[in-house]
Amino acid sequence: MATTTSIECGERLSIDTVEKLYAAMERALLDGSDVELRAADIQYCDTAGLQLVLSLRQTLATTDNDIHWHDANDVLFSTAKHLGLVAALNLSSVQ
Repeated sequence: MATTTSIECGERLSIDTVEKLYAAMERALLDGSDVELRAADIQYCDTAGLQLVLSLRQTLATTDNDIHWHDANDVLFSTAKHLGLVAALNLSSVQ
């Protein structure tokens, strides 16, 4: 059974938090596991934050792993929908 690494997105999935999130995502990639993104607390997200998640998903796909969302909220869905990224971010599977 594949392992899952959990990453807390916090209140902001945005350009000002991508460095911190990148470090956590890099560790998850090194673990070789699926990634669960905990998104219940997101109050703001922007293109840079979602671009980082998209890049993570594309990289995980090369190792037959994927991202999974835990408690994805309306802020995340609304921003992803506006940018046309719902399917690309694997959000369509949770709404």
